[in-house]
Amino acid sequence: MKNVVAYTQRIMTLSLIGLIIVGSLWAPAFAVDQLSPSEQSGTLPKPPSGVGRVELEEKQQVVLMVGGIVDQVNVEVGDQVKAGAVLVQLDTQRLGWAVEDAEMNLESARIGLAKLQEDVDEIDIALAEAKYLLAKENLAVVEAGPTEEQLSAAENSAAAALAAYNELRAGPTAAELTQSQASLRRAEIALQEAQRAYDKIAWMPEAGTMPQSAALQDATISYESAKAAFDEVNEPAKPSALQSALAASERAQDALNELQKKPTAAELASARSELADAEATLAKMKKGPNENDLRLAEIKVEQALTALEQARMDLANAKVTAPISGTVLAVNVEPGEQASAGSVVVTLADVSKLKLVVNVEQRDIPHISMGQDAAISVYALSGQEFAGVVDLIVPVSDEGSDLVTYPVTLRFTSEAMEGLLPGMTATATFTESVASE
Repeated sequence: MKNVVAYTQRIMTLSLIGLIIVGSLWAPAFAVDQLSPSEQSGTLPKPPSGVGRVELEEKQQVVLMVGGIVDQVNVEVGDQVKAGAVLVQLDTQRLGWAVEDAEMNLESARIGLAKLQEDVDEIDIALAEAKYLLAKENLAVVEAGPTEEQLSAAENSAAAALAAYNELRAGPTAAELTQSQASLRRAEIALQEAQRAYDKIAWMPEAGTMPQSAALQDATISYESAKAAFDEVNEPAKPSALQSALAASERAQDALNELQKKPTAAELASARSELADAEATLAKMKKGPNENDLRLAEIKVEQALTALEQARMDLANAKVTAPISGTVLAVNVEPGEQASAGSVVVTLADVSKLKLVVNVEQRDIPHISMGQDAAISVYALSGQEFAGVVDLIVPVSDEGSDLVTYPVTLRFTSEAMEGLLPGMTATATFTESVASE
């Protein structure tokens, strides 16, 4: 039993000695692992830095506020422009017409409101009453149809027009021919007798004042009248006269047929509608405008005024001006092109206002803060160094890269910026100091 206990104590003693030896060997290695690479190498840590590109602080996209046809494009890419300069001019003909239409609509709406606001005078009421009575009488006439007197007069007119046409087409009767021939013969004999009587005294100086001279003149006139009547009776009717007589007969017959018809449903409805409108107008005039009518008229004026303001604004927006002074980066329209509202026509930027956006590794981000100074070196401008200050730290990493980085934006604080252009690659080395506000 004593041997077993002694053996056990010996084993425990050896184990303890082994643990002490192993611990002494492992402790230095553990201490080395806890040191940073710079501490292990004995060098100072590198300051945080990031690589990125120089960018414009802001691009100003000039957008059309109204659509239309491009009339003029006054700039090209690379041009320097001042704020307020006209960049693009749209055709204004259609927009001008829209302003004129809006002005007329506003005037019409104002007139309508003014009429409602005016007091109705006795003359207007009298006219409305007259229209009402006329519409009432017209409805009664349509419902009752024509009177016996109207029908009789229309029948007589149709018969007379038809008889005149038939008589003209048939020509003169034998009795008319005989009578006209006899009248012409009597006038001819009377003229011959008057001529013989005048011939007997024609040699006398006073022959022109004697009764025989006057009788010869009367006989001559009577003969010419009889001859004209004879020629008229014997001359056939002209086609134009026949056509005119036929048209007159047809019109008279149509008028008779129209009177003999019963009123149609459409005619009755029209007459009743006219009466209802006249009655409503008269009642409205006597009562005067109500509040709803006045409010609706006021709304029409307000809507017309809004439409006019919009039309004038569209006309003014046809002249597209530069919102800022800067350089033209892009021109997206050409003369004659149909451009829609909301489209970007020109892009501007102030190329003197630049910023640097760099990607900083995750291990360096905790050592960077807003307002921190940085020294900026540009690859294309070797030997030059620019000053900058942290203006923005994006708290979301760039997922487009396998290396975890965070975008940091720096604002240039150097006064001299010669040679620095957008797109240049640069490195920002961050210092420990923070720029004063």
